[in-house]
Amino acid sequence: MSPNGVRDFVQGAMPRGATRLKVERWLVSQGRIARPPNVGQFVRLLNELAGDLSPTQAVQMGRHLAALLVESYEERRLAPPPWVRQLVRYYEPPRTAGDVA
Repeated sequence: MSPNGVRDFVQGAMPRGATRLKVERWLVSQGRIARPPNVGQFVRLLNELAGDLSPTQAVQMGRHLAALLVESYEERRLAPPPWVRQLVRYYEPPRTAGDVA
């Protein structure tokens, strides 16, 4: 990747198909990520993916995805990691005055 390509990529440009494939292969070769995903970044990504949906539909998508992650971990008899629990909390419906804790 050229210096200009790196600069443009860091600024949000999409790399060419062949370059993207090389970057993805490099990323996979690096092994496991040392830190857990950032829930804020994950939510922003979901919002980008839901750009054509209404805000209500975007929240529903987030809730369903969070529930799917919990279900996937539980099927493997694993406790959902903290970042998944944070995601579930983020997408919980807001409490109303009539809710009992």
